[in-house]
Amino acid sequence: MIEEQKGATEAENLLEDLGFDSLPICPKGIVSAINYDDFNVVMEEQSFDSDKILGKAVGNDKGALIYLNANILDPGRMKFTAAHEIGHVSMHIIPQLKMSFECGSKEFSNPFNDPVEKQANGFASGLLMPRSLIKKHSDCDINWCDISVISELCGASLEATYRRLSFLEKAPSAMVIHQNGKFRRFVATENFDFFIDQTPLSGHQKSLAVDVKDDPYPSDFDTVDASDWINPYSKGMTLESIYSSTILLKDGFTYTLLSYDDDCIVEEFDY
Repeated sequence: MIEEQKGATEAENLLEDLGFDSLPICPKGIVSAINYDDFNVVMEEQSFDSDKILGKAVGNDKGALIYLNANILDPGRMKFTAAHEIGHVSMHIIPQLKMSFECGSKEFSNPFNDPVEKQANGFASGLLMPRSLIKKHSDCDINWCDISVISELCGASLEATYRRLSFLEKAPSAMVIHQNGKFRRFVATENFDFFIDQTPLSGHQKSLAVDVKDDPYPSDFDTVDASDWINPYSKGMTLESIYSSTILLKDGFTYTLLSYDDDCIVEEFDY
């Protein structure tokens, strides 16, 4: 968490220094702004032999090149990749701490423990969704309404936006992703203390999903049995209920937000 915060702070300071004060933040505009006569920065798209490579950054004491995989179809993923590689240039290549990076899904994943990659991920989040600017448009609560507003404003994916807001909010929460009812992956805050069941969606869970192709993104949560989503026992606590909010997206994807508070805890005991 410390490394991500370091990256986010670096990005927000850079935006302030460069005078970027409105959303959305365009990575190409940042590259142009940090491209000086004595240090040239160029960003371009390139088709890589492996789809596992999302972006590269290489440099020396005279400049840096950023390559983005031209095969990335999702605009939010492309934008985050660009911001991540700018983070490497700003935080690592310019101060000559490390001069070459090749980044794929592993480097972008939350559990990946390389501090340099954590810094670049934090930088990308802070660059695209700076706290001072998103606060002008949303109260930044972790609900689908606020996430969708910030996602749209910043041109970021719902997952990246959730990661940013959960980092700022600090309350225990998780986002669970299914496709066609089958578990795909989850993202959870460090203080989410319960094991998430990696099982298919039940009929009841599917029935609670809001189809955001037809309806607005919801701001409210359902209170459900905790065992529907998690192992309810952890660290001497028993969680009887949990707050859930599920949306249905295209291609059969469902994204679920989970959270809990003291009202959900029914028992504390010592093992």
